[in-house]
Amino acid sequence: MKFTNKLIGFIIFCVLSSVGVVLLGGAVSLRELAIETQKQNISRLIDVMDEQLAMEDSEPRFAFWLPELLRAHSVLQLTVEKEGLVSYYFDANTPDTDAVASFLKEYHFKLRANNDFTAKVVMLSPYYAMEYPPVLLTGVGTGLVIALFGLVIAIRLLRKGMYGAELLSIRSYKIMNGDHLKVAVGTDAEWPKATSRAFDKLIADLEDTKQERSRFDSYMRTNAFVDASTGIGNRDSFLNQLEAMLSDPGVIAGTVIKIELYELSQLNYNHGVASVDEMVKSVSELLSKFVDRFTDSVLARYRGDQFIVLLPRITGPESEIVMKQLYKLLTRVGLSTPVDCDELFYTGVAIYHHGEDAEDVLESVDQALKIAVLQGSSGWFLYEQEELSPVHSKGTVRWRALFDKTFNNKGFYYEQQSILSMADKTLLGYEIYPRLKDENNDWVHAGVFLPMAEKCGVLKRIDRLTVEHAISSLEQGEAIACGINLDIQSYLDKRFMRAVYLDIIRLPAALRGLIHFEIHEYQINRNLAMLLDPVKNLKALGCRIAVDMVGQDVVDSSYIKKLDVDVIKIHPSLVRDLHKRQINQLAIRSILGGTVNLATTVIAVGVESKGEWDSLNKLGVYGAQGYFCNKVSVLAES
Repeated sequence: MKFTNKLIGFIIFCVLSSVGVVLLGGAVSLRELAIETQKQNISRLIDVMDEQLAMEDSEPRFAFWLPELLRAHSVLQLTVEKEGLVSYYFDANTPDTDAVASFLKEYHFKLRANNDFTAKVVMLSPYYAMEYPPVLLTGVGTGLVIALFGLVIAIRLLRKGMYGAELLSIRSYKIMNGDHLKVAVGTDAEWPKATSRAFDKLIADLEDTKQERSRFDSYMRTNAFVDASTGIGNRDSFLNQLEAMLSDPGVIAGTVIKIELYELSQLNYNHGVASVDEMVKSVSELLSKFVDRFTDSVLARYRGDQFIVLLPRITGPESEIVMKQLYKLLTRVGLSTPVDCDELFYTGVAIYHHGEDAEDVLESVDQALKIAVLQGSSGWFLYEQEELSPVHSKGTVRWRALFDKTFNNKGFYYEQQSILSMADKTLLGYEIYPRLKDENNDWVHAGVFLPMAEKCGVLKRIDRLTVEHAISSLEQGEAIACGINLDIQSYLDKRFMRAVYLDIIRLPAALRGLIHFEIHEYQINRNLAMLLDPVKNLKALGCRIAVDMVGQDVVDSSYIKKLDVDVIKIHPSLVRDLHKRQINQLAIRSILGGTVNLATTVIAVGVESKGEWDSLNKLGVYGAQGYFCNKVSVLAES
């Protein structure tokens, strides 16, 4: 009731001030009136004395009767002078004159009949020793009681009347704090009614606008990177993902698979476009379910009769196993169109390595596809399979031995990558990654060993060490934001998160806000309901939530509000050669549009050139992370 209390306090102050001013003015007026009355009474005595003085007797007649009359009027001294000479002097001989000096009043008169005479009168003030019986104050007291009673009644009525305005004020504060959805509809008690209804309408219009913006953003991203017929990625989307994967040091190698539906135009002619479209959608659904089994896999429709698949970290013998499984699925797919599967699918396969050019990889896949077609009958061909580096070709047993050795020797190291402000290139924070050394003392990137750690069942243990290292760095080092990326299973493990909460609680509140827990957008979309509780607990402790890999897939962005996301990190596939790709700029604009009127900041990941930096800056991105900002550096051993 702050607003009402302020208003009531102001009214009470005004009323009491007015009453006080009236009482003070009345008291002053009464005092002056009493003094004026006393002066007039004395002036009448002076007039009588003046008349008798004009008779020119040897001794003034008033000398006999005046003293007693002066004493009755509380006159202490009377002096009559003529040209400086005292003609008559009266003194009441009061012994305590000095004690009442502050109550003495002095009047001067010039006699009318005797112009050369002056009189000076010294007497007690009329209010000296005056008594104030309660009866005399009854009127004033009654007036004050009535005024105060009326004030109380008026305040109660005002408080009751202003209750609706107070509710409206509370609602306004909630809207300003971002809780407008909780107060989207006002109560009947709000006043003024017109203002309350205006709030309702504006909030409803705002939500409609946001939903329309979200739909428009999804529409733009969908039309930019999604094939309209099948709902999977298109050629532009795949090229972005491939180039990002080739430049990712955490992915040493992988497999690209191109599947061609042979003579699709002839099938359209023989069986009709509608039937063939149903067949293409069936193949798309089959491939989608197949690639979902692989981490960070990408499926796209490269062109009308071709699908293309990107499988990071799948190489060598694994590629052959995958292709045998895929070929078996393709030959058994049920199609509504009477087509022989043995004459329908031709597949080219190529192994790519980190640092290769995307055009070279696609050329290798095309050559493999041509060879598969020349071989006749549905089949697949693997082009230029090369030997892998020893670290990537390790089996699960050798990886487990390397992890055990690293844990026993506390051999995990951590690297950091700076995040800079686009405005002035100031340091916003770091993102840290674990890494280790293999048997040959060579560095192994997190992107290489973390998938193997998941297979070996030690990924949560590594995540635990990462959290401990981040907390230790904040306690001992510079107080600056630190981002850590944990596996989705770690976030969903209540026991794991309980230990994380206990570690965070021991940090000062100022340092907790510097920890950014990062989650992949794709994993949020699949596990949103289960992530609500752990994210809510982390936010309650003061930590911040960041979402990375944003834009890699077209997903619903409503999670930004539901999780109260603090930072969005754009996937490198949208950043690569941004200054040359209008479609990618459109996608980033749509991501920025989804954060309008929110406290969410947008950071671009994988910035490697000045052209990309300048384009991001023009688009309004808040920060950037990548090799253009600084090289990754090793922090410390765990």
